[in-house]
Amino acid sequence: MRLSCIPVSFFRPISQGEMTLTEWMDFAVELGLDGIECGPLLVKPLGPATPGEFRRLAEARNLAVSNYTGYSDFAHPDPEVRRRELAALLTNLGVALEVGAPSVRALTGQQWPGVKLEEGIQWVVEGIRQAAEEADRRGLRLNVENHTKAATWTNFDFAMQGEVFLRVMEGLRDVPVGVQFDIANPLVAEEDTLFLFEKLRSRVGYVHVNDVRQMGAFEFVTIGTGLAPIREVLSRLREQGYSGWVGIEEASRTGKDGFRHAVQYTRQVLSNREVESPKSAS
Repeated sequence: MRLSCIPVSFFRPISQGEMTLTEWMDFAVELGLDGIECGPLLVKPLGPATPGEFRRLAEARNLAVSNYTGYSDFAHPDPEVRRRELAALLTNLGVALEVGAPSVRALTGQQWPGVKLEEGIQWVVEGIRQAAEEADRRGLRLNVENHTKAATWTNFDFAMQGEVFLRVMEGLRDVPVGVQFDIANPLVAEEDTLFLFEKLRSRVGYVHVNDVRQMGAFEFVTIGTGLAPIREVLSRLREQGYSGWVGIEEASRTGKDGFRHAVQYTRQVLSNREVESPKSAS
């Protein structure tokens, strides 16, 4: 497995010009990462660089771009909004090709008031189906994440509950789409990560490593210090022969030490060595 990172804790300083992409990527090299993720908050119009510039900066440091982490919303009650969301996700596919990413993350959408479960699932499946088929034509893999809440969102994810996510994926059973499995997110929904993983393990195409302090809390902590069963999930993936990307989603807001601890912990887990949980960074 290859190790990547999406720098959630650095989104704000990068977007506000307090940290440059060069500084982030140099730090990624220092951390010994194999790659980095790209996403809307790192490239124009929301971020500082064009997709081509992002790719050149990464290639100059021998960093692969492992994934384009998108934010789609197909659960909105307005059909015009859903059409725009599909157009935006198709644009994301083009950006992924520009930065050199082999895969793109899709989300089901937000929990909008008044949306019935059955109609929401139908809208989500239809939107993701169209995007996944286009991604496949372009040589990309679309992966749907079991998600909680995006930085740019008002509401939690439509399929935050595992039962709903499984119904969405069942609706996509004949579609060229995988799962971007986030190890910590089921805990935010007060659910069992390993139960959901077992239902989805054959479809995992990308992994996000994250950690939470306690069940039911939307509060991310330094990876290795919380409750997420990181070792168990990665061990099971290794047993089934998974050799894809593992992306650290560093969102603990503990500065560079949080990244250092996360990479050290995850690398030790991937190498199947016993590890001590890092002390919480300050």
